[in-house]
Amino acid sequence: MKYLLVSIVIGLAGCQSTPAPNVLPAPTKPVAAIHPVPIVPVAVPAPATSGLEQKIRQQAQYIEALISQNDAFTAKLTAANGATPPPPTVIPLLPDPVPLPRPAPVSPTLPPEPTLTPNADNVIDLVAFVVAEKPGEPVNPFTVRTVPPEAMREVTLHVGGIVAGPMAWAIINDRLVQVGEIIESLAVERIEADAVLLRHSGRLLRLPVAGKSTRVRLPL
Repeated sequence: MKYLLVSIVIGLAGCQSTPAPNVLPAPTKPVAAIHPVPIVPVAVPAPATSGLEQKIRQQAQYIEALISQNDAFTAKLTAANGATPPPPTVIPLLPDPVPLPRPAPVSPTLPPEPTLTPNADNVIDLVAFVVAEKPGEPVNPFTVRTVPPEAMREVTLHVGGIVAGPMAWAIINDRLVQVGEIIESLAVERIEADAVLLRHSGRLLRLPVAGKSTRVRLPL
């Protein structure tokens, strides 16, 4: 009987379910705060200069360095000698070239116009030149020419003196004449210091101031 009770008690004790133990949740790890990553600005590379500009800059820097060394060396020498240092060296700029003036065009000089002067007999034979003149042929002054008297006329002109000045005058046959006037069908072309130049039929006659009169043979 005793064993029976013990068995029943053990059986009842085995039939009872034990409650599930209370499981506590595992502590969670604290999540670290996520900080934003700082954005670093990317420097845009400057455009590469050409090789010529770099050479020019290097040469300029080299020249400036030489000038600075020269000035420093000069200042040291001056300070050692006790003199006043000279001003810094300045490289002068070359001036722009000055354009040379163009030479003025030279006009061709014309040969002087030939003039007829009195011969040994104080005669100017204009008729002989007009009659013997042929186009394209030179006039031979030694050729003997005969002109009938009815084909010419002869005038006598005597230049007694000349009045010089801005408005020159000439005394011809005791008459005062100026440039542009007509005397004995001859136009006064120019008055010089010792002669008067007259024009007739395209020819220029030169009458000097003389004591004798000049005979001029003119064609009719």
